[in-house]
Amino acid sequence: MADIPALMRKYKLSSLTQLNEQTVTGPEDRKILAAIARRNARRHTRVLCLSGEWANELMWAFYADNHRGLCLCFNTEHEFFQNAKPVLYTHSPVDVEHLVDSQAEVDHVAYCKSLAWQFQKEWRIVFPGDEPNKVKFPRESLSAVILGYRFPGPQFDGLKQVLINGGYRVEVLRAERIPQTYELGLINIGRIDPAESPGSGPAK
Repeated sequence: MADIPALMRKYKLSSLTQLNEQTVTGPEDRKILAAIARRNARRHTRVLCLSGEWANELMWAFYADNHRGLCLCFNTEHEFFQNAKPVLYTHSPVDVEHLVDSQAEVDHVAYCKSLAWQFQKEWRIVFPGDEPNKVKFPRESLSAVILGYRFPGPQFDGLKQVLINGGYRVEVLRAERIPQTYELGLINIGRIDPAESPGSGPAK
């Protein structure tokens, strides 16, 4: 924020509320003003982070309780994901300043990340603003649930009931290590379909 006092002094402004495109006229100064606005907007931005790689061991370790959790798989053809963009991995945000669009609602930095994280093959959906507090996934977009190979067996019945009560129709799979390798494969456990589940409650 060190640029703000310098701009105010240069244009003889006495209040932050006077700092806008009408009072700041120089092209380079307007770039500084736009960068300040983007930084401020990031404080009021929500980001949904997804991955295009289900079988990466590091992802399971970091985000799925070291293979004891699960992975949710979505149908990316659904309109909910139409604004998803791949993350650009780079040495520095400065490397992608040429992508800056002053009219864009979402800051380009929201789609950038250090090269150290490129194993994630991340995609993001960015929601500008503070509202709504919760963004609901369309139920029909969930296509499968993959259990980690250390997923606790006793928890499966509870998970199944949550899916049934929620009205989800999904394939359930389990990740397993492929023998003599460090790679992961899938075992199909079955399909959850509330319509075929006796005694299932109404969708919530």
